[in-house]
Amino acid sequence: MRWLVIGLILLPAQAFALPNMIRLGYVNCVTCHVAPQGGGLLNAYGRGIDAAQSLMAGEYQPNSNRFLSALSIKGRIDQDVRAVPSMALSHTPGGPYTTVDLGRFFYRNATTLGKGLRVSAIVNGENESSPRKAKPYDPIIKPGHVVVTSALLQYRPVEGVEFAAGRDPLPTGINISDQSTFIKARNRLGYYDTPSQAKAFFWGKRWLATPFVFMPGGNEPVAARERGEGMIAEYDLLGRGATVAGVTVTRGTDRIGHRLLTGAYTRLGFGKWGILAEHDVTTRHLNNPQVPQGFRQQTSYAQLFLYPREWFLLAAVTERLTAQRPYAESLWAYKAEASMRLSSNWTLALRSGAQRDALSGKWTPIASVQFSAKTVN
Repeated sequence: MRWLVIGLILLPAQAFALPNMIRLGYVNCVTCHVAPQGGGLLNAYGRGIDAAQSLMAGEYQPNSNRFLSALSIKGRIDQDVRAVPSMALSHTPGGPYTTVDLGRFFYRNATTLGKGLRVSAIVNGENESSPRKAKPYDPIIKPGHVVVTSALLQYRPVEGVEFAAGRDPLPTGINISDQSTFIKARNRLGYYDTPSQAKAFFWGKRWLATPFVFMPGGNEPVAARERGEGMIAEYDLLGRGATVAGVTVTRGTDRIGHRLLTGAYTRLGFGKWGILAEHDVTTRHLNNPQVPQGFRQQTSYAQLFLYPREWFLLAAVTERLTAQRPYAESLWAYKAEASMRLSSNWTLALRSGAQRDALSGKWTPIASVQFSAKTVN
């Protein structure tokens, strides 16, 4: 229990876009976030919604402090700073449990340069990195102590159209925040995957389309400096802001080989509850004469969520990963989650579950307690 008590005190969570906002009729991230892709700073409307969805719900009031107003150049700069100390628990099957002390901070900025034109950036600092597990066909990124995970020039000529160029995570389907899920960690959509790219967002009341092209960001291993293109498109099937279905495709080539990812996803909301689901298929052809036929990988994610109260979230998650020979894998993960938004600044989240290796029959426990502190920009 010692690690759980320490975790409760020290493990804040990151704040990202919440795809389960579909339950309230928000079909995408455009309404509440500065960037259409979501996951960054909130706009004024989004800050109002954020303030209303906590135990201490109230009306959002912009800060009237003269010094802060001067720093923001009368509202032209939105920014916040977050400190994220944590203690992570890890376990190797058959080995001991170990803890790792992590310290991480975030600085996020969006600066308006002129009508429809802005620059934005997210700078992260950490004392120790936490990369995903390396694979022969997908080596890990080893970042430094300071990481620029987003740096974009963005232009919105009219409502419903935006162009962006720079460094950023690639667009994703259901856009969940958990970077450890199979649909993210195994598809180069994890925490340190921030390639250089150019992308466009086109949206209407019931639809959104995002074509993009990308090239290396410079922090990848030389062999894994990938170039490619892709598209995400989604549509509100019933026109009530609660039944979104979408498709995604990404093609990429590096020195290791070529990959083609295709997927389908859905976000469904029904007032207090809803469903998030995605299934992706990746076909890889490696520049390796020992694997001439290539191989296929499949990742699946399903979440059933419930809001007993507007500030209280319960969720059950099931994940699946399979990969063909010669890199055969068959993994299942089961998680139960609870999150309580105590105020606009504080959130408490708990997660427990287990991962099962269907090939070896081994089970690995999953557990975390997170206490998140943030400023309201």
